[in-house]
Amino acid sequence: MGSAALSIIAAVLLLQDPQLPPLPSDASSPLAPARPSELTRTDYDRQFPRWIAQGRVAEALQLAERYLGTHADDPQVLFDACRASALMGDGRLSAAYALRALRAGWVDDRALDEHADLARLRAHDGWQQVADLRAELRASEPPPPPAPEQPETDGNATRGESRARSSLAEWMRTFGGGRYRVDEDKSMGLIIASALEPDAVRRTRTALELLSKQLTGHLFGQRQPDTVLLVLIAPEHAKQFFEDPRQGGLYQHHLRRLLACSTGAILRHEFTHLLHRGHMQRLGQSHPIWILEGFGTLFEDWTVGPAGGIVILPNHRTAETYDRVKKGVYTPWRKFIELSDEAFMKDPRWNYAQARSMLAFLSHQGQLANWYREYTAGYAEDPSGLRALERVMRAPVSAIEAQWRDWVLQRGRQDGTLEGGEGVLGTTLANRPEGVRIDSLAAGGPAQQAGLKRGDFLLAIDGEEIRSVGDYLMALAGRQSGENVEVRFRRGLVNSTVVVNLAAGRTVTP
Repeated sequence: MGSAALSIIAAVLLLQDPQLPPLPSDASSPLAPARPSELTRTDYDRQFPRWIAQGRVAEALQLAERYLGTHADDPQVLFDACRASALMGDGRLSAAYALRALRAGWVDDRALDEHADLARLRAHDGWQQVADLRAELRASEPPPPPAPEQPETDGNATRGESRARSSLAEWMRTFGGGRYRVDEDKSMGLIIASALEPDAVRRTRTALELLSKQLTGHLFGQRQPDTVLLVLIAPEHAKQFFEDPRQGGLYQHHLRRLLACSTGAILRHEFTHLLHRGHMQRLGQSHPIWILEGFGTLFEDWTVGPAGGIVILPNHRTAETYDRVKKGVYTPWRKFIELSDEAFMKDPRWNYAQARSMLAFLSHQGQLANWYREYTAGYAEDPSGLRALERVMRAPVSAIEAQWRDWVLQRGRQDGTLEGGEGVLGTTLANRPEGVRIDSLAAGGPAQQAGLKRGDFLLAIDGEEIRSVGDYLMALAGRQSGENVEVRFRRGLVNSTVVVNLAAGRTVTP
């Protein structure tokens, strides 16, 4: 019997039996499990969208089937196979894959209803069985748990995971339509819904894994107890949550949902909140805003030192602190530590900067982890963090403040601007969810001469990851015109590297 006939028989069996019986074992069947493969999800995610975009639909389907041979219940890849089958005109096979995707946990109902690639599926007789199964599964889903009025302290991971999955289902019902791809990272306790291209997601996951390892190893002990939904949000949806999407990031603990409009400092800030709030949940503590935002801002820009520890890097908040301290208009530490949430948020730009600087000073002194350990141990005695500071630093807070003030002034005005004479690429840049995009190039400038083009995305400069315009400015700060730098960039779906000879110029932080 030919492979086409087997394909039809397999599809009919899947459509007729709601229990989805075992698939035929004949390797020639498109629905049969493939032989063991070395294909990774990363390689699959890179190749599948390329072949779909190039019209190589049959090859895309074969790739999906190859991956499903060893990961038979991956709902995203099952949906991909559903798309490819429909594009090939095989509505019956597409319906079979849609049924498998739903049973594996597919939640993007809008994609089934609206995705252009599934037009032939929706016109096929099998679509009614897909719709019936979906209705049955949705009717059996438990309602989302109510948001707690008080912070949870029992570390109930099952309830937390239910919140994350309810948040995912709600998000897909509202914003899905195939716009977001969903994956799960169990090592970090994340469900990731992303509107970015797969390589950007891969790089983002790698960066978050490193940050998670450092923060759990040095401060928080372990990752958050609950699964969390991370949404790398599409620009057209960001404006519904943020007045300025360029600055958009939000962790909603009651929903177990983190929204981020970019993969740079904003995401690092909110991911730190996620881990910190998970630690507070385990401890049954609620830390004041200066500590919450101090940690969030502290890990916006950092690196790993030679000994494997965290080294805090300057960013645009560093210059703000220097200017205030030099003018003597900063907030005294004792008063700052006692600020209410409302008072803190009346001047967020300055208060975020000072909170970051205070914790950066403790890190520079090698006392950040010691202070946080002392603070959480003595939280019942003093939830403000002041007494822990004085015990760890062995000095009254006024003396610690004086040391910090001298440290700030000695470091100088480290900022995110490039002065005349320092090197630039000769571009205008924009923060986008998937990274830093070149919006224009100076005619005859360094970037244009090196072959960069409008619409390219910067990925790294001399090996230093670039995920925001701020990252770009800090990477070039201090570089002189005439220096050569290696620039890694993405054009379409292809990553490349060029060497750029920097020119003199001035760039202002956006």
